[in-house]
Amino acid sequence: MQFCMLIGDEMRKEGFDAFTADGVKSFNILLPELMSNLLHNLPGIAYRCRNDSKWTMLFISEGCYQLTGYHPGDLLYNSDRSFEDIIHEDDRSLVRNNVNNGVSQRTQFQMTYRIVDKKGNIRWVWEQGNAVYDAHNNPIFLDGFISDITEKKASEDKLSQTAKQLVELNVTKDKFFSIIAHDLQNPLYAIISLSDFIRQNNGEFGYEELLDFIHQINLSAKSAHKLLENLLDWARSQTGKITIQNERFNMHSLIQGCMEINDIHAIDKGITIINDVNKDLQMISDVQLLSAVFRNLISNAIKFSSPSMKVLVKSEIIDNKVAISVSDTGIGISRTNLSKLFKLDNDFRNLGTANETGTGLGLILCHDFISRIGGEITVASKLNRGSTFSVLLNQHD
Repeated sequence: MQFCMLIGDEMRKEGFDAFTADGVKSFNILLPELMSNLLHNLPGIAYRCRNDSKWTMLFISEGCYQLTGYHPGDLLYNSDRSFEDIIHEDDRSLVRNNVNNGVSQRTQFQMTYRIVDKKGNIRWVWEQGNAVYDAHNNPIFLDGFISDITEKKASEDKLSQTAKQLVELNVTKDKFFSIIAHDLQNPLYAIISLSDFIRQNNGEFGYEELLDFIHQINLSAKSAHKLLENLLDWARSQTGKITIQNERFNMHSLIQGCMEINDIHAIDKGITIINDVNKDLQMISDVQLLSAVFRNLISNAIKFSSPSMKVLVKSEIIDNKVAISVSDTGIGISRTNLSKLFKLDNDFRNLGTANETGTGLGLILCHDFISRIGGEITVASKLNRGSTFSVLLNQHD
């Protein structure tokens, strides 16, 4: 009624009354043009369709083309395709259920879902509508409006991703402070304490006793150095300063280099590392990231192995991909703790067989680096039976 009164007021200004016979006649002449202009300028789709399996369109406004890429004539009476066809296949049941609920409860239905436009692009839409019933209360039509919310959805997703990143950043900060406060402090404290003890008691130690002190200082220094290396790699990863630098290299040689870095640790524990990687295996990937990964995996295998055990690094081809595995027969990991690996927010750590400490940061880095180069890392382990960490990489001849 308010709409009609406003129209009437405007028509009076033009010299006729909407409530006279001439006014009504003029109004009836203007109304189709008015509605046509409104629908033409409406951003989105106004529609009337049948309540059938295809949502057969009986009327659909011109905004259809801008939103879907299809002209109204393409969808009317399912001439080229039905509206059901352009609803994303994963959302069709959602749309059906929402409409059915609205129809059965005689209420408006509202929903957000995806469509696939003529170019194959996925667009997010918001729809509101209601059923039109016949004299016997049977739903015969659906009238409604559909608007494009793709940009809004993208903004919401971006905000959600930002919120998630902030949470992860907070976890990262807490992990960093924990490492600084405990894990890095411990080896440095050991170095300071032992060196002070030696200095204060100069000349009172035998040769063997002095060598033992030096050995302990050396182990603490190596522990601090390895932790600092991982912290620096982690910092680069978290600040986005890692760029992938692909180059051709020999995988056997890369593994050999990682083994040599861990040689002293292995010799100290009487552990043998075997490089069974194909000597002719050529790869194209980021050498620095892969070196960091296998340094950590080999170091962990040594850490959790007992004297006289072996660590085996081997290669194989699986589904046209290269799998490099690092296996030990050490203490293994329980099923409960397996699910905690590679996760920053899980504070899982095990002492090594020689009471070596760790932060779990190395495995987190391995997972991050392998993901960055498009690979996968998995682990299989049983308590007291050992562990196998496998890295799956794309093969390059």
